Amino acid sequence: MSIAVSVIVGPSRAYRLLCLAWGLAQAGAACAVGLAVPARFPGAPWLALLLACTAAGLVHSAVRRPKTHRIDISGTGDLRVTVQQDVGGAGSVAALSAATASGANVPVNVLPGAVLWPMLAVLRYAPRDAAADMGAGTTASMLAVWRDSVDPAAWRGLAVALTVIGRRCGGEGFDKIR
Repeated sequence: MSIAVSVIVGPSRAYRLLCLAWGLAQAGAACAVGLAVPARFPGAPWLALLLACTAAGLVHSAVRRPKTHRIDISGTGDLRVTVQQDVGGAGSVAALSAATASGANVPVNVLPGAVLWPMLAVLRYAPRDAAADMGAGTTASMLAVWRDSVDPAAWRGLAVALTVIGRRCGGEGFDKIR
């Protein structure tokens, strides 16, 4: 059985809306603590500043231009993740294919801690040579793939391929597969 799949992971609208909503809630809390009832909170100016900084970080993460990724899984289960810069808008699939053909992508191993849920897949991976000896100097990369950041057909193919990869490694690559 071949599990070959190639998926382009774009920005998730659900994640960006959640970040924006949480940032606005933090901004409202900063206004309430700093302006409305500062007498009720000890250290209100510092608490309001902390809430305002948190709100600014969340709103920034919601409005910044995210990176586009490409996940390639071969028929034998080899996984490759490519990060694409400045890819977006009309014709992004053709630009992404051309950029992937010109750049070298390294095969990676899925590490323990990767999770597959119905709405979200969190891939924890490292290059194949670094994953063999996860020493103190080696860091793993993580990629959150939301269901709305890929096509529905691509999501089903990716979920099946990741489930097969998780079962091939004895379940060591995934914490939960549902």
